[in-house]
Amino acid sequence: MRNLSPAICAKLKKARRDAGLSQTVVAAEVGCKQAALSMFEQGDGTKLNDEVIKKLAAKFGVDLSLAEQKGAVHELVSPAAPTESGLGFCPNPLCPTNSAYRVEDRTFRLPNRAAADPAGGKFCAMCGEVLEKSCPNCGAPVHSGAVCSFCGKPYVAG
Repeated sequence: MRNLSPAICAKLKKARRDAGLSQTVVAAEVGCKQAALSMFEQGDGTKLNDEVIKKLAAKFGVDLSLAEQKGAVHELVSPAAPTESGLGFCPNPLCPTNSAYRVEDRTFRLPNRAAADPAGGKFCAMCGEVLEKSCPNCGAPVHSGAVCSFCGKPYVAG
């Protein structure tokens, strides 16, 4: 079950967040390092071994059978929306790279990917947070804008 798609990694990340558990706690429970879990949740499906992935799936009730049938690789169809050369965005709602704006009674934060990730790195240039390179809700590749066109959720919560 190597090279899981970013969408499956995102499902497991969302399940962990929904359960209100930190990466450190979950990593200790399933037998991996927090850093490896972080990279896995960022969409690198090669960072955890099969045993740890199965423990995560069982812990959070995520069905991996579809992933196993497809050889565990990329279940998302490529989006029509363009990406900005792989630049990440800062998920920290208080980071100055995210501009707040209102639509009716809702506040959104528009990520400035060029300011957060000027060198195509791993960490935000302004606040040091680990950058997101895919939608934190569904794992789809990000595009310019504040809301994912696949799942309809804002990229930056809060």
